[in-house]
Amino acid sequence: MDIEAEFSAVRKDIAEGRLSEVPLKIRAIAESSGEPFTIIKCMSIMKSVGDDSVTLDLMKMLVSSLEDDDTRLQSAMALRSLGYPSNALGILKGVEKDDPVLRESARCLMDLDEHEEALDRLRAIQSPTPNDGCMVVDALSSLGEHSDAVAEARRLLSAYPADYDVAVCYASALISAGRQKEAVKYVRDRLKEKSADAFALAGHVMWIIGNVKSAGAYSSRAVQIDRTHLGGMEVLGLCLAEKGEIDKARIVAGAINEVRPGDKAALNIIAYCEMKGS
Repeated sequence: MDIEAEFSAVRKDIAEGRLSEVPLKIRAIAESSGEPFTIIKCMSIMKSVGDDSVTLDLMKMLVSSLEDDDTRLQSAMALRSLGYPSNALGILKGVEKDDPVLRESARCLMDLDEHEEALDRLRAIQSPTPNDGCMVVDALSSLGEHSDAVAEARRLLSAYPADYDVAVCYASALISAGRQKEAVKYVRDRLKEKSADAFALAGHVMWIIGNVKSAGAYSSRAVQIDRTHLGGMEVLGLCLAEKGEIDKARIVAGAINEVRPGDKAALNIIAYCEMKGS
């Protein structure tokens, strides 16, 4: 079987609205290939058309195709991005608990709202990154330990003042702690930079506090400055969906997928579109 030709045929079916033919073709591609990342691509296509009729079969094929720890880790990362954190965590069982595995396990546990266990995994990481620190802050906030969360976020901000994700983490921790005025003041100070990061940060904070109009305006400005800014694109997509502009929001999700395939920001927009359209 020519796998790429079959994928092209599936994409044509989707574009022309012949969705009923997609599951059988996707199953045939996965069975013929037996290669983990081809199977994951099949799962991604089925996810994109909102059809889970063959998901269980694809999942079984994937698990039986995994032969080494590195492939297990990469597959787990892909599954979590597709919205299957429990399955991803299961794949990581028995894999040596080095930093990348601990990190991915923590992400899965966070998605499953198992914040205490996620925190244990994060604190076991030997060489933490800024994003690991952001996950620690998120876990602490979710557990109601707001003073510790803000303190950790402030420490991260001091160490990585130019990191966009750290800035978002700090502002979000303040809001979770009931300190919205401080978060807004921090955003206003950052807006003096007139950078894509600053506008995207403002958009994120405005979205959290429910000011959709300002969130859309700030995130749009961020994307005008940097057309690949994932944070700005995510909030812009969410704002479009909130306004009922579902098709435009899906286009933004597609653009995110072009910049970083499988990024959770695209899935967040798609999920929000489905919620608003239901």
